[in-house]
Amino acid sequence: MTCPDCQHEQPESKIAVSTYCRKCGKHYKIRHGKAVNVTKTPDIHFLKSDSDADQEETVTDAPTSDQNAAGDTHKDKTQQPKGNSQNDTQETKNPTGELRASITRKVTDASNFFHKKNATKHVLCLECDHQHEAPSDASSTLCPACGAYVSLRNYTINNHWNRRIKTRGNVIIQKKGVVTDVTIYCHDILVQGTLKGGIDCSGDVTLNSASKIMGQLSCKRLIIDKRAEVAFANDVKCEEAIIDGHVTGNFICTGKLHLKKRAVLNGNIVVARMTIDKGARHNGRISIQQ
Repeated sequence: MTCPDCQHEQPESKIAVSTYCRKCGKHYKIRHGKAVNVTKTPDIHFLKSDSDADQEETVTDAPTSDQNAAGDTHKDKTQQPKGNSQNDTQETKNPTGELRASITRKVTDASNFFHKKNATKHVLCLECDHQHEAPSDASSTLCPACGAYVSLRNYTINNHWNRRIKTRGNVIIQKKGVVTDVTIYCHDILVQGTLKGGIDCSGDVTLNSASKIMGQLSCKRLIIDKRAEVAFANDVKCEEAIIDGHVTGNFICTGKLHLKKRAVLNGNIVVARMTIDKGARHNGRISIQQ
């Protein structure tokens, strides 16, 4: 919103119908996404200037016709000297100023909460692998290291798909979705349908259906559900793997690999740490490397 008086810009909620300018204190309404002046400003004490407060105090202290009729005692009381007027003025204004500043801060904090200005997410550059932060609701960003454009778009696939996906957003392949002959670059991916391609993921890869990964697969964490039957044509590179389904392929895991009780893994493993639950099966070589 842009204040119609001082042109100060400030964020406001999409459902807001009116607000106050945090710079000049002007009250205005919000109509069709634009600031509109109101004919009457609500009588709220923290929006009044010091001069308005002095004028109001003068009017209050001045005797009215009803007070003159009340007797000489009240008249003598209103005419008594106040002593050091400068100190009295400061003592009167300072609490009002502190209250005004406190309320302004609270309004600003509430606006920041609704707009989530401090909410960010980590983004791994698609070109140089430099990690930086971007607003959580951003649709794209620029890498501060190499200047490359990074898309943050999310994809939901529920039909046949053979186009390239290159984003640091999230991808969901639904049960009716079929992805073939492409490599998907993303942050997190959930595969409920069919995937015949490659994956380059900076977050989690979750597989819970029949998939044949013909290309390379690299990710931070690989999760294979108990209903999944997955075959990897190339070595799988990940930091962590949790397997509870039927898997064929070789694994290079820099962290921990966990075979749960329903897991069946056919392939060689190079891993730093490994956990095998009772009932899990593995056919192949195991190499433990630190």
